[in-house]
Amino acid sequence: MNTVQIDISGDQEETLGTAEDLTEEIILDPQLSEQQGLRIRIDFETSRGLCTGYYIVTEEGHEELTMEPDSLIILTSLYPVYYGTYIHPLNRDWVEIDISETHSGNPEYKLYNRSKEIL
Repeated sequence: MNTVQIDISGDQEETLGTAEDLTEEIILDPQLSEQQGLRIRIDFETSRGLCTGYYIVTEEGHEELTMEPDSLIILTSLYPVYYGTYIHPLNRDWVEIDISETHSGNPEYKLYNRSKEIL
């Protein structure tokens, strides 16, 4: 009986990286420290393009985003009953789209980028 041994570890290292790579990535990309009163710029990707908004860090932890005009056009084209965009209160790596109709859940998008803004 002929047995063929398949070595997939090389492919995995290429696509997944090694444990050392992942540790280095985490060190180089730390969670943004959000101090109260700090202005934060966020970007998230929708099916119609990149959206950009800003928020001021508060104690409540459910900040509303002020969206750029181009982003408002994208969001209202996706959600005609668009009401607002918020940082998700439980997972701050996501934004939540509030729509003004009865629904069982809000649309959510993973943050593409988060950066501090110098005022």
